[in-house]
Amino acid sequence: MNLQFKELLNVQNCQIEFKGKPEILEQFISGFSIDSRTIKSNEIFVAIKGDKFDGHQFIPEAQLSGVQVCIVSRSWYESQTEKPGGNYFIVKDTLIGFQEISRYYRLKFNIPMLALTGSNGKTTTKEMIAAVLGQKYRMLKNQGNLNNHIGVPLSLLELTAEHDMAVIEMGTNHFGEIARLAKIAHPTCGLITNVGPAHLEFFGSLEGVYKAKSELWQFLEQYGQIAFINADDKLLGKNLPSVTKVVTYGFENSAQVQGIFLGLDGEGRSSFSVNNTEINLGIVGMHNIYNALAAVAVGLEFDLNMKQIKVALENFLPSSKRMEVIRKKGLIIINDCYNSNPESARKSLLTLSQMQTKGKRIAVLADMLELGKWSESEHQGIGEYVVSLGNIGHLLTYGPLSRLTVQQTENMGMRTAIHFEDKMELINCLKRIIAEGDLLLIKGSRGMVMEEVVSGLIQG
Repeated sequence: MNLQFKELLNVQNCQIEFKGKPEILEQFISGFSIDSRTIKSNEIFVAIKGDKFDGHQFIPEAQLSGVQVCIVSRSWYESQTEKPGGNYFIVKDTLIGFQEISRYYRLKFNIPMLALTGSNGKTTTKEMIAAVLGQKYRMLKNQGNLNNHIGVPLSLLELTAEHDMAVIEMGTNHFGEIARLAKIAHPTCGLITNVGPAHLEFFGSLEGVYKAKSELWQFLEQYGQIAFINADDKLLGKNLPSVTKVVTYGFENSAQVQGIFLGLDGEGRSSFSVNNTEINLGIVGMHNIYNALAAVAVGLEFDLNMKQIKVALENFLPSSKRMEVIRKKGLIIINDCYNSNPESARKSLLTLSQMQTKGKRIAVLADMLELGKWSESEHQGIGEYVVSLGNIGHLLTYGPLSRLTVQQTENMGMRTAIHFEDKMELINCLKRIIAEGDLLLIKGSRGMVMEEVVSGLIQG
């Protein structure tokens, strides 16, 4: 990390000052950490106050680990009855200070930076884009789900002179968050995967979701260069941003990067073609053709050829808990437990219905959270969709809202749907009904922790 301690005093918008030994300012920073349990002795500890913990409580623990410098709030520093020992950068708000430091650091690098958001497929699309661009460039990307107001700054602070490009995923469930993250990351180009019914509790409608996601366009219209547009998305396709260059991609509507869907194999894996090149994905789910086509569009824009793009996408494997296929003693489990909303649930159920199996198709669904006043109707709608697919043999649900899903299937004549309020009872029921050759989908919102069901089955 090419950053000296004294440079932090140049960071704007956080009223920063230093208390400690002046000679430390001439040294170089090796990194930043918000976790006193894993911090290294030559990193800066940032004491961020969260919903559950206040990082200032862990300053002694960090210092015992050998940390020389901490970033603390002015209120904490002034509240200490004795002058704290050590070296401190003092700011009004440590989160804002941390964000402004990461912004300052990011602007030291004159490289293309792609910001990516959307209702569904963000992480998979980010990983696919990084895999494609990685055929030619040295890439930085968010690790795991570091896509929020803390994760994005942490990711940006991983930049080094070795990186040629970066792709940064941005998540949101409130207005203004994408605008803030864009200001921090200062992207040169952007991509919104789609606009769907996610976080309706906070956004109010699909138009509200679009308004929140398009905060990325508003930033690019002032400072960016390229916007990648999913031409098949109703709201994105008809609301093009006023940027230097627009690159459209799609299957159904006319687009600059035109994909042709070729079909699914027996494992639920999609094939499609672009520019007369056939691409056979190794990840299940027809919806992943859009994630892959987005990666094709980005790759072509940054001068990769179709041979390089094909190699990257055909060798791509999903992240854990995202349409991850697990095979265990003749059983096939689709582990899609990372998150859930109405659109992603339908896509996963469609994949379940399209995959070939010698046994039963079993859907195990948990609550979709943050839908607000749409919660009841959307959970009932999933029940209708299960019945409409016609070949899902069993439905098991968990969580208070998912009871409505089962009730709707029962109203439509399905007699193999069961609701559970206890996760262990659900697991035990699954163990009784599953047999070799069965195909299971397990899915729910992050807060429902449905990977416990996956673990329960595998251990059993």
